[in-house]
Amino acid sequence: MPPAGRPWITANQVTLARLIPMPLLSWLIYRGGETGFKDNPYMWSALVAGILLGSTDWVDGMLARKWGPTVLGGLLDPIADKVFVAFAYMPFASLGLVPAWACALMFVREFFITALRSAYAQRQLTFKTSYIAKAKTWAQMQGIGVMLLFPLVDNSHVIVPLLVFGIVGPIIALAWLWFAKHKFWTATLWMSASFAALLAVYEAEGALYAVRAIMIGVVAITWISGFDYIWLGWPKLRARGDFNRADFVRIVGSITVPTLVFAVLIETPVHVWSLFTVLSLELAVGGLDNLLSHHKVATRSLAWGSRVLSISGLLGLALLVPQAAEYCSIAAAAVSIVGVFAEFWRGRDYFLDKRIREKAAREQS
Repeated sequence: MPPAGRPWITANQVTLARLIPMPLLSWLIYRGGETGFKDNPYMWSALVAGILLGSTDWVDGMLARKWGPTVLGGLLDPIADKVFVAFAYMPFASLGLVPAWACALMFVREFFITALRSAYAQRQLTFKTSYIAKAKTWAQMQGIGVMLLFPLVDNSHVIVPLLVFGIVGPIIALAWLWFAKHKFWTATLWMSASFAALLAVYEAEGALYAVRAIMIGVVAITWISGFDYIWLGWPKLRARGDFNRADFVRIVGSITVPTLVFAVLIETPVHVWSLFTVLSLELAVGGLDNLLSHHKVATRSLAWGSRVLSISGLLGLALLVPQAAEYCSIAAAAVSIVGVFAEFWRGRDYFLDKRIREKAAREQS
């Protein structure tokens, strides 16, 4: 029994509980896609599962704010968010619900900005997180639910009122906020405008084009949210004159790995779970790399490059030799599993706070 006043579960336990059932979301979407999206029980189940998984992000955040964050929680929470997005958007691309190139572009941004964060952290270059960067993950997660809902319902008597509410609701909220607290939240106007544009697309072209319009919007927000890291951070990084091989292999891998994962997904008949494994593990290890870079113990270029370039080479071979694509993708997943496990084992003392507590104790003594 926990001490008086302490919760029965911790924020980290909620985050771990969120990670475990994520493959179920993908499985439900795939099963629904096999028999058609509209009024499909698997797709309804996927929508419910997605809402529940997305809601736990608020729960673990609330617990962390109330009882204090941990290094492990700070590492796990963004990893869980990114893996959740991966397990939803990859089936969308595979089933043709959204363009594969758009999904690839979104994940290239995630990998690329993560690589830049590691480079900046090693040099103690910091940037204030913008509002749109905070809203990016929210937009990606909300996009999952809306993109499931459109083809699942595809009934103008249901969708049009929902979109009209999406236009009017934020304006009402903005008016209340202004009269009650004299605050003006510009984001509500953008939200109303987005729903208005989406309503126009749906009325003109139907549900499938509306879903693709949502995807383009999510990709746009995702990239715009990273502009601070690129336009402000890159010149500072170049000005230092110490760009090295470790930075190079991280940036190259951040482009090649997600691009090749989606190319193999669309162009070859491989079993999708090996590609899920590669994408989710490489997303996860990027967060750990940011943490280790902050403590100046990031993996050197040879070890990091050996993993990501081997994965890229195997996925590239899968494209060149389609008859061997299954074996190549499984081999790429195996390389990722071994390499990422080794990274987490090497960094365990940092994300479990051991090294940080030891350093604090030395400073106090």
